[in-house]
Amino acid sequence: MKFDLVMSTLLLTPCILGEKTLAGQCSKDTCDMSYRVIIAGATGETGRLVLENLLKDDRVSKVTTLGRRESKIQNDKLNHQIVDFDNISPEVFNDHDAAICTLGTTRAKSGKEGFIKVDKDYVLSFAEKSKAAGVKQFHMMSSQGANANSYFLYTQVKGEVDDKILNMGFERALVYRPAVLLVKRNESRMMESAAQWLLGWADRGRGISIPIKDVADAIVGSIFDDSTGILDNRSIIAKAAALKAQQDTTN
Repeated sequence: MKFDLVMSTLLLTPCILGEKTLAGQCSKDTCDMSYRVIIAGATGETGRLVLENLLKDDRVSKVTTLGRRESKIQNDKLNHQIVDFDNISPEVFNDHDAAICTLGTTRAKSGKEGFIKVDKDYVLSFAEKSKAAGVKQFHMMSSQGANANSYFLYTQVKGEVDDKILNMGFERALVYRPAVLLVKRNESRMMESAAQWLLGWADRGRGISIPIKDVADAIVGSIFDDSTGILDNRSIIAKAAALKAQQDTTN
């Protein structure tokens, strides 16, 4: 597993916690609202948890997922669209309030051109078509160290995309920059699992790692508050913890 420990030189905007509700709960301010969300990347490790949270949230009435194959998930809220990411129909984006993008690959897996196509071209196309369709808020999972001026391809591409998303004109745009993701993958990766266990044990303060559940919880929770801008690793963890504390209080 390749750990990208390049630190961002950009100032990171802390998340705004304020008063908010949790997945699966309504408040007087949100019960009368019915959110329609479109998501790209719902088959990835983090995307699957985001989708799970959206489907169980009482404030979300419709979830549109985009993918190349049929979805195995059965849910009344789910509207799965089989698409060609090189040419997604603009009509797919109509009638949505929020868009979430967790698309991503690696240079090792897809090569340089494949990485740029997915993490830059596909992400920006998804954002541009969301904006054109009137989607008000856009949430994107980026990476710690993202910086358009970076010497490293991965963090450079992430930084370039972040800057464009934040300046695209959405009413609310949020970029999440988690550090190394701690995740139990579907496929077996013995060396990666061992490295993650060691990192999780050593990084007690969560400065360079984060459980993917925290990322998913923070993304979905942010739909219902007024946060905007960039959330760094510690901000994501803080938001997830605040949401959990509120949930524990109300249960």
